[in-house]
Amino acid sequence: MGKIEVEKKVRELEALDGITLAIWGLKPGDENERYVVSFDISINTIFDLMSFTEYDMESGDFEPNLNDIFILDTFYDCLMNFSNITVEYLAENEINIYVPVGNSFAKLEIRYIEYEEVALTGYERVAKYHGEKPFKVGVFNYDTMEYDNFPQDFVVDDSKFYCYG
Repeated sequence: MGKIEVEKKVRELEALDGITLAIWGLKPGDENERYVVSFDISINTIFDLMSFTEYDMESGDFEPNLNDIFILDTFYDCLMNFSNITVEYLAENEINIYVPVGNSFAKLEIRYIEYEEVALTGYERVAKYHGEKPFKVGVFNYDTMEYDNFPQDFVVDDSKFYCYG
């Protein structure tokens, strides 16, 4: 994948900059106890997962590795395929999400960082999935201040789904 293709893929991913997703499920071993984990997707998050920075890309001083290419080739489709995810509950605000991509799975690691901020900290190809289907996946609608179904109700470039500023 050449530098021009990388730049084009990054621009496509910018269409997801500023959305807030949440996943609702049941804690393992206790069918009465539910959890919800909410996290943001931003272009900064995507660059945090890659081996080069946005500055590196803009200056042309980068060489994408295999993981970068996997992220760029699959991240958008991965998010749009969230209706087929399984979730591995690890602890409060710590889950792994498995999404089918091609003939494998993408594993997204969602972790508690600090000050109750939850972030996507890892994205990699894995051979199989773990966990259970969540009972809801939502995208925050800033007009109604509620979660709509994701990806069914999500519209790219509709400002009601994005947090700006």
